[in-house]
Amino acid sequence: MRNNFRAIVRSFLFVLGLAIISQISFAQKQTYPKGYYQFPIRPGLANSLAGGLGDLRTNHFHAGLDIRTEQREGLPVYAAAEGFVFKVAVQRGGYGNVIYLRHPNGQTTVYGHLLKFSNTLASYVREEQYKKQSFEIELFPEQGKYTFGQGELIALSGNTGGSAGPHLHFEIRDSNNNYLNPLYFGFNEIKDVTPPKFVNLAIRPLDINGRVNGQFDRKVYTPVKQSDGSYRLAHPVTATGLVGIDLVAHDQMTGTGFRYGLQCIEIKVDGKEIFSYNMEIFPSAPTRDYNNLIDYETEQQTGQRFLKCYVPDGNNFNLYKTDFYKGKLNITDTLTHEVRIHISDSYENSSELIFHVKGEAQKQPLPVYDMEVNPEWIVTDVQENTLVVKAKYYRSSIPFATYYVEGKEVKKQPDLYANESAIFLTDLRTYRPDSVKINNTTVKTYLRSQIFPGAASSFKSEQWSVDFKNTSLFDTLFLTGQRNFNALTINNRGTALNDNIAIAFTPGKVPENKARTHAYRYLDGYYRFLGGVWNEDRIQFDTRELGTFVIQEDTLPPKVRLIENSKNKIRGYIGDRTSGIDHFKALINDEWVLLNYDYQKGYIWSEKLDETKPFEGELVLEVTDRAGNSTILRTELADPVVVKKKVKKRRR
Repeated sequence: MRNNFRAIVRSFLFVLGLAIISQISFAQKQTYPKGYYQFPIRPGLANSLAGGLGDLRTNHFHAGLDIRTEQREGLPVYAAAEGFVFKVAVQRGGYGNVIYLRHPNGQTTVYGHLLKFSNTLASYVREEQYKKQSFEIELFPEQGKYTFGQGELIALSGNTGGSAGPHLHFEIRDSNNNYLNPLYFGFNEIKDVTPPKFVNLAIRPLDINGRVNGQFDRKVYTPVKQSDGSYRLAHPVTATGLVGIDLVAHDQMTGTGFRYGLQCIEIKVDGKEIFSYNMEIFPSAPTRDYNNLIDYETEQQTGQRFLKCYVPDGNNFNLYKTDFYKGKLNITDTLTHEVRIHISDSYENSSELIFHVKGEAQKQPLPVYDMEVNPEWIVTDVQENTLVVKAKYYRSSIPFATYYVEGKEVKKQPDLYANESAIFLTDLRTYRPDSVKINNTTVKTYLRSQIFPGAASSFKSEQWSVDFKNTSLFDTLFLTGQRNFNALTINNRGTALNDNIAIAFTPGKVPENKARTHAYRYLDGYYRFLGGVWNEDRIQFDTRELGTFVIQEDTLPPKVRLIENSKNKIRGYIGDRTSGIDHFKALINDEWVLLNYDYQKGYIWSEKLDETKPFEGELVLEVTDRAGNSTILRTELADPVVVKKKVKKRRR
């Protein structure tokens, strides 16, 4: 008992220490020396942004500024301050051609999606590409080998990598490699006097006893802007129990139609602050935590990104300051509570949404029916720790559902009625039913296991298995799974994972050509290649998303189309519609030649090590897709075609 008490005390002190450190870290401010950095593109002239720090993007917060380049490439990019090239890289996706400059103050600036590097840097990168025989490359030159003074040309702006249009991606990182907000460094090239805008607000139950407007479901509201500039909700809100606020709001900047992330969100209930979010600094280490901080399910279904205005379980990001309930509203009375949400941008332009939440009775009376109506259909869903069973049009004078739990029966009355359906709620931490029967209709829940975060674990069945790493989950997962011939569905696509899981699956029909058969994630009519390795009749593959996985064959080789194969240049297009391009290689007389690659367009073009020497001999171009299919093109190089300009004769 004494050892247990000591362990409890140690645990309490550890948690208390983390809380204190968290509060100190939140309160710390970086220094932002005004004038230390020059604006990296068109300095001294009015500029505008296509993106800012903290914008909500797919799987991540945006890490810096996207500076517009007049919808064109080739604008000069200048060193923001004196520094040396700490890192330079060429990437198929991501930042494309990118430079990292380290400065005397210990900070780093990053310049991404570049068209070309400066001449000396370009020569160094090209030589290393030829040495390693690789288009994609990451280099760390020795300190001081490539230095630039403030305002010196380092590159030309472009559209390389994962860019969706010509622009310059620009970051400032501190000495610990954390992202900083570049707008705090006083760039006069950017002006903004436009306040942020509220778009949508959602309120959702966060435990089995939570209700919004009497329902166990999220309710979405559209804030309405008032004549004084503030926002209100057009419809009343009632709630009880533990509920959370999700928000869609964005910053607007003067003179542009783009949407940007918010710098700060503050929420007060009855005058007391319960939540604040500050996008001033966040770590650059690769992380999937972002998917836990948004309503991931809604984002997967509709593309709309609601930011959770409370700290979810499993969160590791230090962006918040909250109260005892971690920003969640705990409504335990029938009073009316005022909620104020204040949002602001990097220039302290702000907007405020004011609405009221009225507490409602904890237990709402159920309607009474004197008829017997069988359910038209029954569906089951898992939301957090709750199993939700909906029986459409079910009516009964004594309504109940029978749950089957490891051969035992548990009878349960509906918890509420909504949208013509009887709804039954079950806390899965108490028991996990394998099926539910209402009247004469029985449905399976496909609940398999309870998987806890922070520890490696696995589930195994005859047809499939899943292995979880200690970092795979944000929160407890109630695992569901169902095989349907050559498809396997595990939970649904609305459940976010923090890290990979390993799946092993025996399909209903084992393919004959296993070498060209792989796992794909199916989503809205599209198949995304995951790969996999066959072990007898079972394929093993990794994924960072849940949902439906399909086993299918790809025997079609990539397509290759050359548009120039002269002694001066090689140009063309490559593509693969099923599994995607894995790698490619060009040889001229058995010597490797650098091919640059724009993966979004599928465009390839050569770059010589020595521009003064023409290509001579036979070109062999090999392109291989991710399923292992290859296309090999052989052709002799031709003299470049000289196009003579026609001279118009003057009329006499």
